Amino acid sequence: MVSATAQRPQAGHLRAMRQDMIGYLEGLSQQGDFLKIPLGLGTAYYLNHPDDIREVLVTQAELFHKPSTIKYAASGLFGENLFTTDGRLWKVLRQTMQPAFQSQQIRDHAQIMIDETAKMVSQWHSGQMIEICQAMMDLTMGITSQAFFGVDLRDRPEAKNIVRFIELFNQRISGIPVPAWVPLPATREMKTQIAQAAQLFDALINERRHTSRIYTDILAMLVAAQASDTTGLITDQQVRNEVMNLFAAGYEVTANSLAFALHLIDQYPTVETRLRAEIDQILGNRAITFEDLTNMPYLECVLKESMRLMPVTAVFARQATQTVTWADRTIPKNAAVLISPWTLHRRSDIYPDSLTFDPDRFDISGRSQMPKFAYLPFSGGTRICIGQAFAMTQMRINLATILQRYRLSTTPDYVMQPYFSFNTRPQDGLPMQLQTI
Repeated sequence: MVSATAQRPQAGHLRAMRQDMIGYLEGLSQQGDFLKIPLGLGTAYYLNHPDDIREVLVTQAELFHKPSTIKYAASGLFGENLFTTDGRLWKVLRQTMQPAFQSQQIRDHAQIMIDETAKMVSQWHSGQMIEICQAMMDLTMGITSQAFFGVDLRDRPEAKNIVRFIELFNQRISGIPVPAWVPLPATREMKTQIAQAAQLFDALINERRHTSRIYTDILAMLVAAQASDTTGLITDQQVRNEVMNLFAAGYEVTANSLAFALHLIDQYPTVETRLRAEIDQILGNRAITFEDLTNMPYLECVLKESMRLMPVTAVFARQATQTVTWADRTIPKNAAVLISPWTLHRRSDIYPDSLTFDPDRFDISGRSQMPKFAYLPFSGGTRICIGQAFAMTQMRINLATILQRYRLSTTPDYVMQPYFSFNTRPQDGLPMQLQTI
């Protein structure tokens, strides 16, 4: 089968992506499930059917790597990490880091999530207007940095270095790849920011090695794994790269997911009423515990439905290492593959009334009818987000603690405009007013 070619917007595909990625993806979804996208310097293919996505992420995953553009942008700045690498290094890194995200380790970090969320809401008051995106960024930065590094980065100047580097790097890989040796102002700034952040992590790594204190953070587990590594691949720089990568995903993606969830809860009063009833029944006036989460199924459904309708990872890519075929599909060698959770999650044949916020889609009966690889907020297959369980635990604790104390609402004239720049976020922020319950 010859794939249909995506209609070319007047601005051209690459320019259209940069101007409005969400609108561009939605336009592709209206043209078909398997589209060829001519990009001038190369070719990409847009896949929007679960069966095709399964081929790329699972069945023939070994033939699809992270795009060379991402590796090109990373080269010369910090090397590779779990997000950018493939092959043997990726397997070693994944095996090394996986134990840090098992259930018992997440349980150990749950108290940080509980305490930090309670501290935040204790500083709020009824009638206050909060910029929710910024508030959630601050919350998740505190939780993530303490669970991962054992320090609260909100109190450290190095936090600004890391956040600024992440912002610049996201811009770099969202646009035309530029090698690190090109003396652009942004490149010089990125190198400065990462060098200053590296000083913090080098000191923390050294501390883990030369202290009798017992640490339970993820950095300590990586340092311990490095000590027993026989491959020679887990260097100090690699440990540093991994904790920075985990921090980037852990604080920014989680924060924006929480912001979207709070907005959707506000927009659907019946959902909010039912969710509050569950929270009140299980918690009453006491603080949430890790064990409470198993007794709050609707909370989980609300969060999953929010990530279906507003996935922060709106699109991700792979690149064929050789010509790959299945059924009547062919992906040429070196072609990129675009997979969009944003459009996949809005297929009306899979999700009836797909633009409606309906958490019941994710109850037991709803999940049983959902095709595999039709829901990818954390990607899928062997490269599914390593921090998925950590993030889900944290966000449920965050939402339950916030909604136990406050109702949050936007002003009548507020219009949600999702904006994509590597991750998706509300374009103009999300101001919400607090009302004590």
